[in-house]
Amino acid sequence: MKILVACNTFKEALDSIKVCNCIKEGLLCSSKKFVITTLPLADGGTGTAKILTKSLDGRFIHKLVSGPLPGQKVKAKYGIVGRGNKKIAIVELAEAAGLRLVPCDKRDPLITTTKGVGELIYDTVVNHNVDEIILGIGDSATIDCGIGALSVLGFGFYDRTGRPVEVNCSGLLKVKQIVKDKNNLFLKKYYGKNIKITIASDVTNRLTGKNGVLMFAKQKGAKESIYHVIANAVSSFRKVVMKHYKVDLDKIPGSGAAGGIGGTLKVLLDAEIKPGFEIISEITKLEEKIRNHDIVITGEGKIDEQTIHGKTVFRVIQLARKYKKPIICIAGWVEPTAKLLYDYGVVGIYSTTMYPTTLQDAIKNTSNSLRSIAESLGRTIAAVC
Repeated sequence: MKILVACNTFKEALDSIKVCNCIKEGLLCSSKKFVITTLPLADGGTGTAKILTKSLDGRFIHKLVSGPLPGQKVKAKYGIVGRGNKKIAIVELAEAAGLRLVPCDKRDPLITTTKGVGELIYDTVVNHNVDEIILGIGDSATIDCGIGALSVLGFGFYDRTGRPVEVNCSGLLKVKQIVKDKNNLFLKKYYGKNIKITIASDVTNRLTGKNGVLMFAKQKGAKESIYHVIANAVSSFRKVVMKHYKVDLDKIPGSGAAGGIGGTLKVLLDAEIKPGFEIISEITKLEEKIRNHDIVITGEGKIDEQTIHGKTVFRVIQLARKYKKPIICIAGWVEPTAKLLYDYGVVGIYSTTMYPTTLQDAIKNTSNSLRSIAESLGRTIAAVC
């Protein structure tokens, strides 16, 4: 019996590597005859670089880079993996500009920047000679349309008097000129090798309007009193990009993701924006692995009616259904509405929270709960099959 364990992160409890390993350990307690493959998944947010790099036997590069706050320095890392004859860098925005790097009482998207993200990208090309960059942009603390990152990568952003602006959301209000430095070492190598940047993002909202970057402003620390400043800033920058590049950022699906960095990188560096799940499933050969296994087990922190709207777990379910593979779901919390998944080929849904407990204790006991559920499942599978 070949079982594929392909799970996403249980946020605040375990990353997907640990989730998959716990389930594997539980299954093996029930039967040594199972052949188990673990495939940790991610969606472009926190943990993507770690998960993909470890899954593909890559290595990590550690750097001290600019953090999201002015004057802040943070320790960040990115992964390098080999795929065929290509060297691919896996960079995670959250490593240098993520919400976790900003204390709650200091969150302010008017001043946070993606400059450190640019420093990571610069290093991949200039010092490690990669052929391709995959950039996961989830969990950002910024709304700077990526000008922080691009200021490191050979682009200057100037006000009407020709002075450099602050590379943050406040600076967007003042940008009137965008100048490319053809002598920038990154740009020379980038265009010389025809390096490709692929942006992993599952957000499709545009840049401006009520469904634009403002949708995520509150979680980045914005008070309603500054919403109009943010709206004016991104709207003004959109006009400048239109003037210089003849491209409307609002016409690019996903241009509002991660504070606008995706759309700007697409215009200025010809990056490609793709759903994070598609990128990761392609690299890890998820579909092929599902096809070659008898049973698929997937899961993430919470499963409810929202799961069917493109979440990682549901994408796994769809692939399993395509190949008529029975699929089992495990989550930290399962809402009653999760029964909708039975209509999509799911044969069982299990929660690690099976008795009255506090959220803190449930998170603390996630590992043991996963092993226990997996062992019980394994015994059932072994008995039936």
